[in-house]
Amino acid sequence: MPSPGVVSGINTGVCVERMTFTAGCMAQLTPGLLADGIDDVLLLIHETGRRIVSQLGREATLEPGGGLLVSNADIDTHVVPEPCSFVSVALPRKLMMTLAPGLEDALVRPLPPNSDVLRLLTRYLDLLDDEHALETQALRAAAATHIHDLCALAIGAARDVAEVALGRGVRAARLCAIKADIAQNLTGGDVSPAALARRQRVSTRYIHKLFEGEGTTLSRYVLDLRLAHVHRLLADPRQAGRTISTLAFETGFGDLSYFNREFRRRFGAAPSDVRRTTRL
Repeated sequence: MPSPGVVSGINTGVCVERMTFTAGCMAQLTPGLLADGIDDVLLLIHETGRRIVSQLGREATLEPGGGLLVSNADIDTHVVPEPCSFVSVALPRKLMMTLAPGLEDALVRPLPPNSDVLRLLTRYLDLLDDEHALETQALRAAAATHIHDLCALAIGAARDVAEVALGRGVRAARLCAIKADIAQNLTGGDVSPAALARRQRVSTRYIHKLFEGEGTTLSRYVLDLRLAHVHRLLADPRQAGRTISTLAFETGFGDLSYFNREFRRRFGAAPSDVRRTTRL
């Protein structure tokens, strides 16, 4: 069944739905359904399972990890021979044709499975499921622009569009993925530049440049996250029986004096003061 779009509405120009189909399903876009006048294009990205799509005299098989662009303004048939889950990204045809002039030729032509841009787009959509990621109109508009960029690159962006997309949509999605990686591995994991670069399939220099563009550094960003994590633990009554040093070490601080100094700089109070306040 469809899930609510993570980015939707006439002001964003993007609608994202996550769906699952059971084996043996068949769906058709009939002339009657075309009467609604919608002429969006859909970028389908399969996570599991296969489907066979027929449209515009073409037939293509969509495999796990692959993508396929279809038209919402033309009759089609979708056959699902096995259970599948996928993401459907609805995009304005006119806008996407300005970004990817070869859009019409790309319809019902399988995109390379597990391509870097499809993986990045899928991961970005996953991260947008966070309840705070799209809480303002400005954030929704920015996310929609980034999705347009990534979809255009997947389809085949014009050269000038690709240059902009690499510095905007790709950059935002990469940074979002890296920050999520850091949060996931902040305690007990490896968040060194080399480890992040290996997991994200980018260079360490690229990671450093991303954070420099944010007006900070990777090390400062990780430090601030760790300090905030310890602060939350100190304010949690359930952690009252654990020593401050234990909380600091488990969060990744190897030097207690350094931790105390940076904590005071960040919060204007000693760790013991924060813990004492929560007990009052």
